[in-house]
Amino acid sequence: MAQKMLMMAVLVILGTTMATVTVANPTCLQSLMSCAPYFNNTDVQLPDDCCKPLQQAVATELICLCSLFNLPSLLSSFDIPYVGALRIANQCGVVDIISDCISAAPSP
Repeated sequence: MAQKMLMMAVLVILGTTMATVTVANPTCLQSLMSCAPYFNNTDVQLPDDCCKPLQQAVATELICLCSLFNLPSLLSSFDIPYVGALRIANQCGVVDIISDCISAAPSP
């Protein structure tokens, strides 16, 4: 009986931890993190290993990206400067799509 209770406690803790990680690290975040070396570097042409993941995320995870761009404080909590993220979206050719979801966000 004690082993079953212990196993249940471990499963509850594990489930809570996994849910927290999922909320804390949006799935589309990695697409922006691949551009991390370029957030503050405006003089470099962005390589494909930066733009391709972002373009793929726009195609497959747009709601997630919109959530990130609509909460600049969430971006900054991952050390992603909002202005840098917008500049990268522009240079990767997806700024119009990102701008549409930002402008469609409800006002607070």
